Amino acid sequence: MSDEQAGAKLASGILPALCTAFTDDGAEVDADRQRVLLRALLDAGSRGFFVCGGTGEGKAMSVPERMNVAEVVADEVAGEVPIILQVGACPTPDAVELAQHAAHIQGIGAVASVAPIDSPNDLDAAVAHYRAIGAATQLPFYVYWLQGEADSTATADRFLDAMGTVPHFAGIKFTDHNLYLFGQLIDRSGGRLNAISGPDEMALPAMCMGADAAIGTTYNIMPKIFLEMRRAFDAGDIGAARICQLHANRVIRILMEVGVIAGLKVMLGWRGTPVGAPRIVPPLDEAGQRRLRAELDALDFEVI
Repeated sequence: MSDEQAGAKLASGILPALCTAFTDDGAEVDADRQRVLLRALLDAGSRGFFVCGGTGEGKAMSVPERMNVAEVVADEVAGEVPIILQVGACPTPDAVELAQHAAHIQGIGAVASVAPIDSPNDLDAAVAHYRAIGAATQLPFYVYWLQGEADSTATADRFLDAMGTVPHFAGIKFTDHNLYLFGQLIDRSGGRLNAISGPDEMALPAMCMGADAAIGTTYNIMPKIFLEMRRAFDAGDIGAARICQLHANRVIRILMEVGVIAGLKVMLGWRGTPVGAPRIVPPLDEAGQRRLRAELDALDFEVI
């Protein structure tokens, strides 16, 4: 990673992986609902947003729908915090088109992409995909490293050397439990990589490995727990940060058992910020909703 590529780090602190708001039947993007959710998360103190990723169900939306979401989010955020737009999970020409569109939206700070959908676990194919996106705009480019799709045989040095050919490469959203590799990427880049952790359940361990920021699914429903975790960590109070992670993981365990995206959308509705039905999974049925409510009610802390 060259000094020219490194530049200033865009992402820091806690950034929700924004849930995309749809109508009740999931058929259409609901811009008004999206704005309400954004405002609630901004008011809570969120430090940025990751848009149209896995939580945002980007792969289940058309190119025009994803363009619409990008425009709505940028308009509502109005430059208050950084926005990283995920343009992958689609053929490379579509990803390039989405990146070029993003470059013309005031307020989009960077673009990101998962590995190409037709060539997972292949670093060379991924770099070719990333290079096309990175060359399409002047925006910083972030790799969305997703466990199961990223090339698990790649060492930190091999990955960083390969990414040296990608224009505007700035950082990585590392959604993988291999924190050794995450730490190596930070160390071997000389600390210049804007390193962002992905797994919500390992946000604190990732901070200990040197994460600049964290992007997470459950930050949509309990941003304050993670914001307090980061504040405690930065203040050197690891004990308090650990309690935050423990509380968060109790909620995460419940969501993993009922279905994360479906459960997340139900909880947002209960919070007064409905976002409609999911597209990538079936909605949570009544039995699942009753179980979710009962288990959340049994927790000895407020989920915020």
